[in-house]
Amino acid sequence: MSAPAAGPTPSETLRRRSREALTALAVQFLLGMAANLIGDPKGTFAIVVDTIIVILHILVAIGLVAVSIRVLLAARKAGLGQRLALWGLIVIVITFLAGVGTMATGSEWASYLMAVGFLVAAALYGGTFFASYELKGGATRA
Repeated sequence: MSAPAAGPTPSETLRRRSREALTALAVQFLLGMAANLIGDPKGTFAIVVDTIIVILHILVAIGLVAVSIRVLLAARKAGLGQRLALWGLIVIVITFLAGVGTMATGSEWASYLMAVGFLVAAALYGGTFFASYELKGGATRA
């Protein structure tokens, strides 16, 4: 009989959650760019495709808020990258609200704020990913 496999360490969990956030951000970016490229759809097919893309964009945005919370919880458990994860959650929430503002008002500035939020969140979650390799006491793995 073999011993049961140990679960992932807190730093591995943080690394996994950070990858989830970065992947969701990439999907979100591509969906947003697709919606922008379609622009004001003309014709039934374009309207249907645009509607599907916008719905997926909204669903991924909701998922990003949930993933941001999971990254923060993983960072707290690992004791690594906690400040980055907290700011990541704040930026995602602000970006989400900018998306709501874009949908409600059509403001191009709110859309621009979403783009800025994407870049800042990607940098922050890249930071939590790299922070997950840090060992307690400031040393890093080789």
